[in-house]
Amino acid sequence: MKFKLLILILSKIDAMPKILSEFMNAEIRGTSIVDCEGMLRAIQNSDINPPPIFGSLRQFLNPERPRGKILFTVLAENKVSQAREIIDKAVGGLENPDTGICFTIALDDIAGISR
Repeated sequence: MKFKLLILILSKIDAMPKILSEFMNAEIRGTSIVDCEGMLRAIQNSDINPPPIFGSLRQFLNPERPRGKILFTVLAENKVSQAREIIDKAVGGLENPDTGICFTIALDDIAGISR
C-alpha cells in the first residue's frame, strides 16, 4: 500500500474542529498539529528590516489574529481525495484567501503504521 503525507497550513483555524471530526468519521487518524506563524507576522515582531513592500503591508496585519496551525497526516493514497474534500468543505474553499494551503508528499519508506 502506498502512503502520502498530507500537509495543511491552516489559516482559518475555526475550521479545525470540523476537519478533525470529519477525518475521524472517514477513518483518517493520526493527525499531528503544530502552531505556526507566517513570515509577515514574524517580521512584524522582530528587529528585521523588511524590504519596502513588506514594510507597507504591516498596516494590514492584525496582531490579535490567531496564529495558524499546520496539520500533518499520514494516510493511504486512496484517502487523499476524501481528505482534500473534507478540508475544502470545512474552510469554504481553499481557493479563497486566508483559508489555507494543502499539499501531499509521497512517502517511500514508512515505519510505525499498521497497514
